[in-house]
Amino acid sequence: MGQNKISGKIPPELGSLTKLELLSLESNELSGEIPTQLGDLKLLYHLNLSNNHLIGEIPRSLSDLSELQYLDLSTNNLAGKIPEWLGNCEGLLSLNLSHNIISSEIPPELGNLASLRYVLDLSSNLIFGEIPSSLSKLTMLKILNISHNNLSGSIPQSFSHLISVSCIDFSFNNLSGSIPTFRNTPKSVYDGNPGLCGNSTGLKPCRRQTNKSNTVLIIVMGVVCGLVVLVTAIVTTLILCHKFKVLAKQRKSSNQKDTHQSLIWEKDAKFTFGEIVEATEDFDDKYCIGKGGFGTVYKAILRSHELVLAVKRLHMSDSSDIPEVSRISFENEIRTLTEVRHRNIIKLYGFCSRKGGLYLVYQYANRGSLAKVLYGSTDLDWDSRVKIVQGLARAISYLHHDCSPPIVHRDVSLNNVLLGFDFVPLLSNFGTARLLIPDLSIWTNVAGSYGYMAPELALTMRVTEKCDVYSFGVVALEIMMGKHPRELLESLSSARSKTLFATMLLKDVLDQRLLPPSERLSMVVVLVVSLAFSCTRSRPESRPSMHFVAQELSTRSRASMISEPLRTITIEKLAELQYQ
Repeated sequence: MGQNKISGKIPPELGSLTKLELLSLESNELSGEIPTQLGDLKLLYHLNLSNNHLIGEIPRSLSDLSELQYLDLSTNNLAGKIPEWLGNCEGLLSLNLSHNIISSEIPPELGNLASLRYVLDLSSNLIFGEIPSSLSKLTMLKILNISHNNLSGSIPQSFSHLISVSCIDFSFNNLSGSIPTFRNTPKSVYDGNPGLCGNSTGLKPCRRQTNKSNTVLIIVMGVVCGLVVLVTAIVTTLILCHKFKVLAKQRKSSNQKDTHQSLIWEKDAKFTFGEIVEATEDFDDKYCIGKGGFGTVYKAILRSHELVLAVKRLHMSDSSDIPEVSRISFENEIRTLTEVRHRNIIKLYGFCSRKGGLYLVYQYANRGSLAKVLYGSTDLDWDSRVKIVQGLARAISYLHHDCSPPIVHRDVSLNNVLLGFDFVPLLSNFGTARLLIPDLSIWTNVAGSYGYMAPELALTMRVTEKCDVYSFGVVALEIMMGKHPRELLESLSSARSKTLFATMLLKDVLDQRLLPPSERLSMVVVLVVSLAFSCTRSRPESRPSMHFVAQELSTRSRASMISEPLRTITIEKLAELQYQ
């Protein structure tokens, strides 16, 4: 339902659907408060209202959902407190309240959620107070994220008992004191907490306690040294005052000339960033053509070069906030992506750091996102859809098998596929991409779009090419079905649904807004759907490589594997086809 971009308020009448077990309304334009009537859905085990514009507090009535296992209210404007009654939801496996404006302490009652197995994410809120030690009882938890809040005090030493945690994040709070002992925890977990110390790369070691006599001696020496430093500082200040004034004038003159702190540009580009600034009138709002999770996009028409560009200004208040190591890594990735050359990958002209902001300059795609076209009209006929799937497969195959080192996109979704003239697909938005070094396991934070993310990534955090293969399969099915295949994929993984799929026909699953594909195209559509099913298998090692998928879609050598007509082919038969 989330892909239809539903707007307005959540209808309270949903509470009358008492037999409903799954309610997923994420990534829409829903507003208003969460209706209390949702508490009447006694059989509900999965509730996802993320990525909307919901306001108000989390209603107490949700405590009546005794069967609830998955609760995701992230990326809204929910306020108030984290409800204490959440600690009574004993069946919860995953809880995500991140990216809201919740302002309260973390209730110790959350430590009673012994069944929490996957995610506890409270990040990017206004949560204050100390971290309750009771959370150390969540011994089965895989992901714990309480970053980007106003938490204070120390990290409980009992957190070292969280032996199942594969991803934990305390960054950007006001925490202090010694850190607990964790396995292989990167420094980024503690960034933004200058008071933390301990045995971790990048953290200062904790000082040992001294006895009283030593403390007195240290204080006396500190006072004496302080007086010496003060006198020295005064003299030095008087001597250097004139030099500082000269430097200030030089900086002011430099700023007036609009120099760029950092500039990475494609070798063959014949335009400058200054021309882009002039074409957009210094990024005036009237040139804005879109806003997303990573930044605001502007359209720049360079008439002297007969060129149209898309410029993304990343959502960062000041580029100086980025640690130097992260900046170097980011710029190295940009240099690599400017070298990428493929017909189905958006062209990245370059990157600029200017006045504290970060800008990425891309090729402009006149038709916008595939999501907008697929759900906004019926212009996409079967031939165009097949060509889009083929082009996307070739793009990902190029990243995985023709780039050195290989590039994993990590966020292949309908919103990140743009369409140019003649509906040519262009894979875009490498904002979450990371380079993969061969024979090296990369462990990172969960990234990607909900509904497209490979299931193993949320559990193991291990990024491989097979994560992109899964996302490609979801997108290919969505293109063929005209809607997100969430329910279909969930049912395929359920043993209870095997009987249903033995009789469910492919023709009834395809986009009903179009007439059935012609006889010429029907076999290719069957091939696309069967390959998509193989890409979305739950076990990564059972999925084919993107090189294989792209080759099969181009040669269509297996298009005749099923000789029977489209009207009689079942979903079960397609899902069971084996590809090596």
